[in-house]
Amino acid sequence: MALDIDTPKGCFGSTFPRFRIGNTYATPVHPPFRSVSLETSLLGSDFPYLVAGYFNIHVPAADPFSVLSPSEEKQSAPVVTQAGDMGFSLLNTRGTYTRFPFYGSHRHSTIELAFANPLMFPATHHWEASALPLTGSDHLPILISLQPPITPVKQSKPCRQDVDYCYLTEKLKDWQIPPPSTSHSPKPLDFWFSSALSVLTSTIEASTSRSRRSSKSKPWWISLHTSLRKELSKDSCKAKKLLTHHSIVIAKESKPGYFKAIQKAKASSRAYFLAKTSPQTIWMAKDFITPRKPLRFPSLPGATNPVSISKALLDRFFPLKDPLPPRGCLSRDLSADPLTADDIRHAPCQSFPSSAPGPDGIPYSVWKKVHRINRGILLYLLSPVVTFNYNPLSLKTANRVLLDKPGKSSNDTPASFRIMVPLNMVS
Repeated sequence: MALDIDTPKGCFGSTFPRFRIGNTYATPVHPPFRSVSLETSLLGSDFPYLVAGYFNIHVPAADPFSVLSPSEEKQSAPVVTQAGDMGFSLLNTRGTYTRFPFYGSHRHSTIELAFANPLMFPATHHWEASALPLTGSDHLPILISLQPPITPVKQSKPCRQDVDYCYLTEKLKDWQIPPPSTSHSPKPLDFWFSSALSVLTSTIEASTSRSRRSSKSKPWWISLHTSLRKELSKDSCKAKKLLTHHSIVIAKESKPGYFKAIQKAKASSRAYFLAKTSPQTIWMAKDFITPRKPLRFPSLPGATNPVSISKALLDRFFPLKDPLPPRGCLSRDLSADPLTADDIRHAPCQSFPSSAPGPDGIPYSVWKKVHRINRGILLYLLSPVVTFNYNPLSLKTANRVLLDKPGKSSNDTPASFRIMVPLNMVS
């Protein structure tokens, strides 16, 4: 059983429009089959998901003080493997029993388990088996508290170079955009355009793999460095524990080897990158060979927090103007040439594939492939925009990127900075 909670304004400090609470009651049917399969309980999802219940297995991580039989370890191994593959974390407090049988022939155990996926785990406050009153059963009621994390959940980033174009071709080759409303007014046209664009971008997102690399991960790190680090940690702990001359010498000898391997890998990665420098990566190569300057943050008079600083910069670069009068019924622009598929094909070709995308994060290279798969999608989507000379509201959103101007000695004026506002590429 699963309960989906809709949160249109976000949940647990994130922008996810919903989260799910799952309950499992798994009992052996015909070994190795169970009444609830692992695929059903530990689902991969792109939103916060917590599953708890009666798994009826003994997991060493939840009950480290008990000696498990080979059959019990065999039953729990698939659950542990599935949870690890899907990124779930066990919420149980280690060594806390959840079942106290009435018969002396059975031992105390922990067979009620709770798992949270990477998006839900930061929001789990605590797991407790003694906070609620007893129910008369040999199973204890479990209390799981949730609260927004201290830091917002960091979502995984899409890998645009790893788009599954076979899946995307299958979804888009015969896809047709529904016709726009016959009412030629801004609101119906906005609703039609945003709905069609949302379905299209969701399909592209579904075909794009996502990167879960840590912000501290390095491209030059290899398995050798992991092994050297493990050996260094093991030798250091052994030297601190034994305090013998031999163990201290071994620890000192393993330390230079580890750091020399790191320096060699860094130098090799940097030399390889500089040797393969292209016009698209020339500025990144420049950052490698020039001294890195410390980042400056605006210190504007009267602006004491990020909100006031952002407002001061926007007022400086984009001063408010009188709003335009609202448009009533949209009329066709007779001077506009009809949009053709060749016009759409030539537009991305005149732009750099590595240009920074807008809020949707979809670069020109992906839109080129979308147009090759189905030449009618972007044509039918953008034709009403050109015909009525109207820019939909969904195309008026942009990212704001603050850049430091080189050569400016002061950071107390907006003139020392500049703002980039990348729009969505489809606009």
